[in-house]
Amino acid sequence: MTAPSHLALAVAVVLAIAGALPAAAAPSPPEACTRALALEKTAANDAVSRQAAYDAAVAGLAANQGCPDAQMHLVNEAYLLSMRAPAAHDLHIGDWRRDLTRANDLLLQCANWPGLKGTKAGQDCVTQRQYNGIIAKAFTAPSPTPAPAPRGPAPPTPPAPSSRPASR
Repeated sequence: MTAPSHLALAVAVVLAIAGALPAAAAPSPPEACTRALALEKTAANDAVSRQAAYDAAVAGLAANQGCPDAQMHLVNEAYLLSMRAPAAHDLHIGDWRRDLTRANDLLLQCANWPGLKGTKAGQDCVTQRQYNGIIAKAFTAPSPTPAPAPRGPAPPTPPAPSSRPASR
């Protein structure tokens, strides 16, 4: 993808969310939230294989189940599903359409979440949703049909049979 990497966008959102809390009220995220974020970073890394991205997204979603922070849980799940969908598509496993649909629903919630709406983190959720739309469109676009193979000149027409007997 030529757009900014998934990793940069995902990290920016989480850091923006963490920065949205006052310093005194910003306890470190619970271990499950931190683990999900670390796996999200791996899944978003354009340098890892599609299988590694898929595996990291699956593990991140499992870790995220234990994340008690509602806002971080929402954002982590949205981005992890956004990372799992293209990997699932490329590997021909899972249901990438369902992943993108769920991710887009969560990204919309993220963009409108109190405290995120109108912030950079909220806008990043909108941007990721737009990327997901581009991905879905690319995955569902019909493949161009190959042009028929060029045909050379027609073979020569054989001469008409002669009515004379062949000479010996």
